[in-house]
Amino acid sequence: MDAILSIQKAGKMLGVTPKTLKLWDEQNKLKPYFKTSGGHRRYRLSDIDEFIGCNIIIKPRVFIYCRVSTKKQEDAGNLLRQEQRLVSYCQDKDYEIVSVFKEVASGINDNRRELIKMFKRLSDADKIIVEYNDRIARFGFNYLKEFANSYNVEIEAIENNIKLEPNEEMVNDLVSIVTCFSAKIYGVRGGKKIKKTLDELEIKRLEGSDISEDNSKINAD
Repeated sequence: MDAILSIQKAGKMLGVTPKTLKLWDEQNKLKPYFKTSGGHRRYRLSDIDEFIGCNIIIKPRVFIYCRVSTKKQEDAGNLLRQEQRLVSYCQDKDYEIVSVFKEVASGINDNRRELIKMFKRLSDADKIIVEYNDRIARFGFNYLKEFANSYNVEIEAIENNIKLEPNEEMVNDLVSIVTCFSAKIYGVRGGKKIKKTLDELEIKRLEGSDISEDNSKINAD
């Protein structure tokens, strides 16, 4: 007797999402054997095997999202290298790259143009490929993940495959948080003053690190 599969199991066999199977149904590429009274699609195993044999498998469609926090990081080539790593990853996985979204913005900025543009086009992709989850958002990532899941879109981070960079971005984001709340409490001028103070402290910290490194080298010599 021919086995009957749910849309989830059929999609897993074919390497596509249920959303793609629904699209194939509408395009008459692969019709379900029948639909239940609740409208759920059911597939015959023999039909899936025949479809696989015809080599009409569509590659997972993906968006690539790249982000750095500062113009300084972009000028240093961090954004370009991030894009190159993600493109290489997708090519190795045999993903179909639909679009690449990249921008310079803080991870706590909730009004990022490219991020918003990408989420408005979720119906065009099966996955979003990022370097780390915090490329999408420093805070509130799970909300965006669940929203993407509602479109059957998976957010796939490749953080296990690459080395973490220095914590400069975290420092910048913390400065942005303090500046934002200070501006709300003390006004714009107060926020700018506190940011200036934090920037000066960060410069002194970096200078102190350089001095410590120089002293270590001298002692080593």
